[in-house]
Amino acid sequence: MIGVSSSVKREAEVSALAWDSVWDWIKYLAIPFPRHLRDMGYDRELRQLGSRKERCRAAWRPHLERTRSLILEAVDRCNRYDKVVIVGSGLLFDIPVAELSERFREVTLVDILHLWQVRAAVSAYSNVRLHPMDITGIVKKVHAAAHGGGALQVPECKPEFFLNDGIDLVVSANILSQLPVLPNGYASRWLNRVSPEQVKGFSRGLVINHLDWLASFTGNVCLIADLERLYCDGEKVVSREQSLWGVDLPEGGQEWMWELAPRPEIVWNRDIRHRVVGYAEFPKRVWLDQRSAKARA
Repeated sequence: MIGVSSSVKREAEVSALAWDSVWDWIKYLAIPFPRHLRDMGYDRELRQLGSRKERCRAAWRPHLERTRSLILEAVDRCNRYDKVVIVGSGLLFDIPVAELSERFREVTLVDILHLWQVRAAVSAYSNVRLHPMDITGIVKKVHAAAHGGGALQVPECKPEFFLNDGIDLVVSANILSQLPVLPNGYASRWLNRVSPEQVKGFSRGLVINHLDWLASFTGNVCLIADLERLYCDGEKVVSREQSLWGVDLPEGGQEWMWELAPRPEIVWNRDIRHRVVGYAEFPKRVWLDQRSAKARA
C-alpha cells in the first residue's frame, strides 16, 4: 500500500506541475504585447531570463544582493522622496520594490514590457505603477526598417522621457549593455549588408544616448551596468568581451563579478561571468565633461 500511495502522490505532483505550466502559459498569452516586440523576441528573452535565474539561483544571489543594496544606498542619498523611476525593472529580481514603495510617494517601473508575474507582484502596492516603454525610442523603427529595407541607425533625437517630471531618483538597473542586443540581432537577420562597423556605431550610439539621458536629470542617478563578459575555466580567464562597445564610464564606481552562467548553462566547458560596475550617485558632470573633451579631440 505504501508503494501505491507514493506512486499516486508522484502522479498528483506531476499533474499539478503540468497544470501550473499550462496556467502560466495562459496568463502569458493573455497579455497583449505589441507584435514588433514579439517578433524581436523581447517576451522570449524575459521568460528565458526567469528560467535561467531559477537554474542559477545560488550563483546569482551575490549579484542580486549587491544590486539591491546599491539601489538602497542611492535612495539614502536623495534630498527628497517624491518620485523614483526604475529603468530596466525586468522581473524584479534585483529591485527592492517594497522598500522603494515605503520611501517614495510614487514608484514607476519602466521596461519594454511587463510579464504577468510582475503585474501580480506590484498589485499589492498602491503607489507602484508599471510603465511599458522602449527607453531607446528605436526598437519599433528597427523593426520597420528591417521589413522596409531601411538602414540600421540611431535616431538623431535624444531620449527625453521623464526629464520634466520632477524625478528625485532614476535607476538604470543592469540594462545599459542590453539596449542594442535584440535590435542588433533582429536587424542582422533581416537587413542586407549590415557591416560590423554599422553594428558598432549603432550600439555605441544607444549606450551614449542612454548615459546622456541619465546625466540630464536634476535628481540623483543610480547606474548599474556590465563592463565585460568573461569566459572562464575555473579561475582562469580564457577570453573577454567588452560590453559597452568601447564607451568608457567615469571612474569611482563599485565593481563586482556576476556569475551569470556557470558551465554548462551557456557554454558546456566555460563559466561566464560579467564584470559589473555600480554607482549609487552617478557622476553626471564628469560624464558630460568626458563627452565634451572627446568631442573636441
